[in-house]
Parts: sequence; C-alpha cells; structure tokens
Amino acid sequence: MAAITAVVATLPLKAATSLASGWVAMASGNEDDARRHFEDAVDRFVQSNAPYEVARARIELARALASLDRIDDAALEARRAIDVLTELKAELEISRARLLLDSLPRSAPASDTLSRPRNDSGLTVRELEVLRLVADGLTNQAIAEKLFVSDHTVHRHLANILNKLSVSSRAAAVAQAARRGLLAE
Repeated sequence: MAAITAVVATLPLKAATSLASGWVAMASGNEDDARRHFEDAVDRFVQSNAPYEVARARIELARALASLDRIDDAALEARRAIDVLTELKAELEISRARLLLDSLPRSAPASDTLSRPRNDSGLTVRELEVLRLVADGLTNQAIAEKLFVSDHTVHRHLANILNKLSVSSRAAAVAQAARRGLLAE
C-alpha cells in the first residue's frame, strides 16, 4: 500500500495508508507508533473532507490512546467520533464507538490528573505537540520531519492552533500557551 501511495500520492490514499500503518503498529505492540499513524490518518481524512473515515480513524486513535493509558484523551476521541457518526446516522459505528467508550475506566488516577497541565484550550494532543515544537524554535519543515508528517499537515495544525487560541502569529500562540500553562509536558 505504501508503494502505491508513493506513486499515486493522493491525500485520501495517504490517509488510508496511515490508518493501515496504525493497525499494523497496534498488532505489533507499538502503541505509540500506532497513535502517531492514527493521528495522521485523522488529519488527512479531515483534509480530504471524509467525515465517516475521520470518525473511524478517531475510534482507532482512541484505542491506541487507551492502550497508552491516556484515558481522558481516548474518551475525547471516542466522543468526537460519536458526534460525527450521529450526524451521519452510522448506527453500527456508533455502537462500536460507544462500546469502546464504555470499556474505558471512568477517570484517570488522581496523581495523573494533578500532574498534567489543564488543557481547556480545545487543542488536540497533536496540536499541543506541534505547539511545543514551535516553542522550541523548530520550523514547519523540522516539525514535519520530527513527527513524520507532511509540511502541509504541520501548516494545517498551526492554522488550527492559531484559530483555537485566537491569535495571529506563531509567537503569539507560544506566548498564549505559556500564559495558560500548555507548554509543560
């Protein structure tokens, strides 16, 4: 599939390849690699304007996050999938997402909750990761290389970050994130 994607290189095919790579990584026990692939699949399906596929990729991302004990993030992704699937009236997939959501522990341990900075900005985990790299002074190209995504994906994340933080520049986004305590890992 990766060889075909290298030749054809359409965004939907890249998204499907990311999704398949995530499944392979999960099956191999590489949950963090799977998470990254599923995040890329979500991003690429969003760019492809494919809501059903976005929701299915979010379900898989939720599974990967749950396997990494990132329960709150997993629940958020599952809920986002349910919201989209409800609009699409995709009952079977809604059932799958609800089953996953119901299988998650109800809350994270208190020590985890206290040690994590509060993220009330609406930024996704990936957007926070990109924002931290921006704060470290990395260019879009350097961020893309570090996260194994395209420059366009990094650009899209930055556009979302600027919009969600209501700022107009990278520097303003970093300053706003620092004030809100979002840069601590």
